[in-house]
Amino acid sequence: MLSDQSSADRAHDWLVDLAHRHRVSPTQRRVIQYMLASLPDVAFASTIDVAEAAGVSQPTVTRLATALGYPGYPEFRSAIRDVVRGTSAPLNGQGVERPTIFEFEQQNLGALERTVASKQMERALDLLAGTQPLGIIGLRVSAALAEYLGYFARRVLPDVHVLSDAASMDDAILQLHRNGATAVLAFVMPRYPAATVRALAQARSLGMATVAIVDSPLVPFANDVDALLVAPVGTDLVFDSHAAAVVLSISLLDALAARDPHRTQELLESHEELVERWAHAEQ
Repeated sequence: MLSDQSSADRAHDWLVDLAHRHRVSPTQRRVIQYMLASLPDVAFASTIDVAEAAGVSQPTVTRLATALGYPGYPEFRSAIRDVVRGTSAPLNGQGVERPTIFEFEQQNLGALERTVASKQMERALDLLAGTQPLGIIGLRVSAALAEYLGYFARRVLPDVHVLSDAASMDDAILQLHRNGATAVLAFVMPRYPAATVRALAQARSLGMATVAIVDSPLVPFANDVDALLVAPVGTDLVFDSHAAAVVLSISLLDALAARDPHRTQELLESHEELVERWAHAEQ
């Protein structure tokens, strides 16, 4: 028999993946967040129990089940129980060996198709294409992602600033606003730095739009972001893998560059003129 912890981990992954596949409301996200924190016990809870614990109405819990594709809550709860008990496999199929890290990443990359084709992506492009300068926020583990995107963004966009210092973040956001920025982009990977969430709130308080690349649509600050782009994170290694976030960010940049092809071409040609100064020539 599997331990309670392994049952909870399996059900956690299954429920997160299920939520990724469906559109849920902010209140329904609150219920899912409660359920994720209460596994595996919540698999045996009634709608009344879940509603009271999550601080929502009983109909909200029932509507969540239908939003996730089930006829009603009893069927949804039964599915959770099956996953917890191991009598049915999670969404990767029955009787299949646990996927390798590469297979997981393929699933994560496949999930990007929904994000790239979404209205959220279109909204993000509209907001970011209209801002100059562009600020890219990334703290802690997200700093590397912000620097990576910023390096390439400077080749095709005229005024890019990477904000990766929490101590100076307030001043940096304020300076962006004073220089005419109308939107900011943030990488907010787990665990979510409080300073990043505060920076997004500060930007919005100044009238700037906010775009965030996150690992899950269930992030607690989802309602404070104008465009939420989901790039699932690989969690099966010692450290998280952000392959999907890298692909999504470069796809976003490619689409931004395509918004003004003439400018993009001019900036790329200017960059190419500098290549000979630093590129190692073959002998």
